[in-house]
Amino acid sequence: MKTTAGCLVATACVAALSGCGDDAAAGADGGADLVDRNPGDGAGDRAGDGVPFDLPSSDIPASDMPASDVGPDATDDTTPPDSSDDSPPDAVGGDADDGGTPIGGPGTPLVPRGADYMGSSERFNRYYTDRAWSATRTVWVSPSGGGSGASRGMPTDVDTAFADARPGDRITFIRGTYAGCYELDSSQSGTYNAPIVLYAERNGDGSRGVQINCCGTGRQTCINLEAADYVAVDGFEAIGGNYGVRAVGGGYDAPSHQVGVAVLDCHGHGQYRDPFFTGQSDWAVFERSIAHDSGVGDGHGFYLSNGGDWNIVRYNETFDTASSDFQINADPISTCSDVGILYDDPQCDGSARDGLGQGVSEFITLDGNHFHHSNSQGPNFTSVRNSVFRNNVFGFATRHGTSFWQETNNPRLGSSDNIVHHNLFIGTNSRELVQFIVDSGRNDVRNNVFVGISWSGSTPVANPSTQLVFVDGTTDSNTYAGNYYIAGRLVGRSVEADERSNATFDPSWFSAFPEMASVAVDVHVFIPAVGAPFRALGTLLTGTTLDLDGQGRTAPVDLGPFEVD
Repeated sequence: MKTTAGCLVATACVAALSGCGDDAAAGADGGADLVDRNPGDGAGDRAGDGVPFDLPSSDIPASDMPASDVGPDATDDTTPPDSSDDSPPDAVGGDADDGGTPIGGPGTPLVPRGADYMGSSERFNRYYTDRAWSATRTVWVSPSGGGSGASRGMPTDVDTAFADARPGDRITFIRGTYAGCYELDSSQSGTYNAPIVLYAERNGDGSRGVQINCCGTGRQTCINLEAADYVAVDGFEAIGGNYGVRAVGGGYDAPSHQVGVAVLDCHGHGQYRDPFFTGQSDWAVFERSIAHDSGVGDGHGFYLSNGGDWNIVRYNETFDTASSDFQINADPISTCSDVGILYDDPQCDGSARDGLGQGVSEFITLDGNHFHHSNSQGPNFTSVRNSVFRNNVFGFATRHGTSFWQETNNPRLGSSDNIVHHNLFIGTNSRELVQFIVDSGRNDVRNNVFVGISWSGSTPVANPSTQLVFVDGTTDSNTYAGNYYIAGRLVGRSVEADERSNATFDPSWFSAFPEMASVAVDVHVFIPAVGAPFRALGTLLTGTTLDLDGQGRTAPVDLGPFEVD
């Protein structure tokens, strides 16, 4: 446990998390100092094209959100241009023998190109936001290479293609198994107008057709984006190594952050550290990807670290992770204290919109994900502010569940001012299912379902000892409304007048609630069945009018992530 002046790590862990073991430094492979510090103890594709959701300004907490935005100089090509400055794109696709139209390519984006995202003009990867985008050049690669890369019949090797990568390229990996570690750096970036796309061909049935067996030397990362901006990674299976896809900026300060990475429809497993890892990465997207079987070197499925802002995480799945299945950790100990910045300096706790706040992560959307069966704790949200968590299923963690917390004594670095709407949380022991601790206040918590169970053989039964919500003495300003508590108990607060609790549990309230041995759980088994007591109970919320599957909600709405006709 690292303890610096003014740090509450030890206090927080002893009081509420029962043991914060030392965590490995994520940057120990020779990269930037990307440090992982967890609170607490140390399959299948997500079907569908993606569903657009509105993010009205009324749904975003107003605190610490000044009107001004921050961006590059007008001459910088990363600045979002007027739509008129781009010529009409060519058609995307081709004959069957050239890989064809990308199967399982980007779905409908959460934010279309040029739109507003949480009060700022979007700067996401164009391959994600603009379905009409087409490459200015396609380079073909294969495991053996040998050709010029100008056509599918004459593929080059990956290293040669990466060495010559330029904005507007689509580097298409021909179906097959690759062995190696591949990297783009800051000299091989795309731009806002012309991203670089690493595209993996699909099989005829739409399944992923490209596997990369990560190398066993150096950084041991299948695809590494080292301060490379505007790169999209689409459709790869990354196996082994330390990291599947790793994307990091050049420093903790905002101008040094990476911008515009998108990881879409990828599958990472068997990594010693993390299948998907970012550090200092802004305007990043993770969508329709799967992470599992991460190892003891770090052990997250997805890890977003070191103060990245404006991220989208949608329709992903994690299971069988050695540590917290999903983690956002701004890590102010590393990003502020260790570089001589006080926690209460605006450079540490200010707003990302002002180019400040390198000790906090802001403006994140977590939407429609399924994080389950962690072999340790559930998601950690550490110094995360002004973000939206909706329509997710979090469940079956071996230790405690989801944590909103922080590591310092500065209240402004708490995980605060977040929207937590229409989620399903499932706990299977007496630990904290959801906790708000260490100044993690002003969160808006509505229309969620919290379930505490234990097992009688393989059958789930009500568990009155589950701490469904734990709130410590520093956190008393959250809003709770319309939530439904099943079995279990609340610690540090009581059920509000417009919330409901039920001491019993019946698995038939869900379409096919899993048995104890089940790990390969489709998220749709949690659709509420006829007669479920949490149906048609809630107020329709402005920013969550669609459910996890894009079904429109009608008042009175069903609680949790699904709406049933």
